[in-house]
Amino acid sequence: MKIETDKSGRRIYKFSHSVAQGGWLYAHKASSAAISDKEGLRSALTAVSEEVGMFDVTIKIYDNIFFFFFMFKPSMAPQAIIDGIQGKIAGFAEWEEEYLFTGVYDLQEKHVREYLMLKGYDYDKG
Repeated sequence: MKIETDKSGRRIYKFSHSVAQGGWLYAHKASSAAISDKEGLRSALTAVSEEVGMFDVTIKIYDNIFFFFFMFKPSMAPQAIIDGIQGKIAGFAEWEEEYLFTGVYDLQEKHVREYLMLKGYDYDKG
């Protein structure tokens, strides 16, 4: 796999059998209390990213929500990634039933900063 930048400044991921652009976001909010162990949650999410083979990972954890930005190989099933994340985060808070799993424009820091700012979160505090 190679990572390149196109003429508009977006990252392009070139795999042996396909090309991808953008990335993915998984976000989950705690239902009642704050996230109990932010560093533990960060370690758990890092472990998921290593197990699944994610890359360009950015993890932002706030008092009662976390944002997990990443890219993964096209051969991975999104549901397997979601199940892996949810299996690792179970002990860190009571989580709402609903979560967000969606595509994002680009995983470069400037785009992640912009996304979080639009949602009302400070990149540097997460």
